[in-house]
Amino acid sequence: MIHEASGRCSALHGARLARCIPSLAFLLAATLLVCARAQASDVSLQDTRTDANVITAIDVSDSIGRHEEWLQQAGLARALLDPSFLDAATAGPHRRIGFAVFTWSSDGRFDVLVPWTIIGSAEQAAHVSAVVGSVELVDRSDYGGGDVEDARDRGSVVSPERRTDISAAIDHASLLLASAPFETSRSVMNICANGVDNAATDGDDGVSEARGRAVSKGLIVNGVAMGDRQGLVQYFRSHVIGGHGSFVMKLSSPNDAGQIMAEKFRRDLLAEAALAEPPNPRQD
Repeated sequence: MIHEASGRCSALHGARLARCIPSLAFLLAATLLVCARAQASDVSLQDTRTDANVITAIDVSDSIGRHEEWLQQAGLARALLDPSFLDAATAGPHRRIGFAVFTWSSDGRFDVLVPWTIIGSAEQAAHVSAVVGSVELVDRSDYGGGDVEDARDRGSVVSPERRTDISAAIDHASLLLASAPFETSRSVMNICANGVDNAATDGDDGVSEARGRAVSKGLIVNGVAMGDRQGLVQYFRSHVIGGHGSFVMKLSSPNDAGQIMAEKFRRDLLAEAALAEPPNPRQD
């Protein structure tokens, strides 16, 4: 399998190659993790089914400042400890979900924070929360991130182009959902971003096209619009989210970060809630 996948990677060029290599590493890490757990519990990989597979794409592009980095990291870590999250994760017939997290950046780089893992207990949720909260999301040794003025004061190098490639994040999340080692009937991606996609050229709407590709595969694309940028929530509604019951939530207050992310996961996971609402419910 790895040899065949590597053959496909060798046929790609430029950004496609850069996206494919981390995906192979993700696949290998996820497969080893699942196989080890299956062996320990005497459960075969084919028998591992979940009520949903959820992947979260964290924005660490050049425009991300410390505040937005903290909102994503603390919000996600706190949400995993919220009782409402665990209630939703164990509400289905299998009483467990598949869960993964990766970061996406301006240069097309993707890094896995949490490879595919099972969450079906408070202990498992707490472990993933600890992992998420312990890593450094943004390396500011080479650029100032979203804190431009602060970086200039310190003499740090600021990236001249602040690219936000949401379409790449959607495509990568689609690839990882397709390669998830757990069978499920519900696959959801959460795309976090603090701005609109500015990586497209010649007026192409790469984000809507990426969304269309994901939805055509039966995936649900939900969004987290960070900050108070005017028109960002509407942009998510028009270009980013897609699939039955998809929605966008706004994340700007540090006091509510954990609660908002927990509510987001609850809505991600409870198919009944999605079906009870009209398509593309909107929340500012």
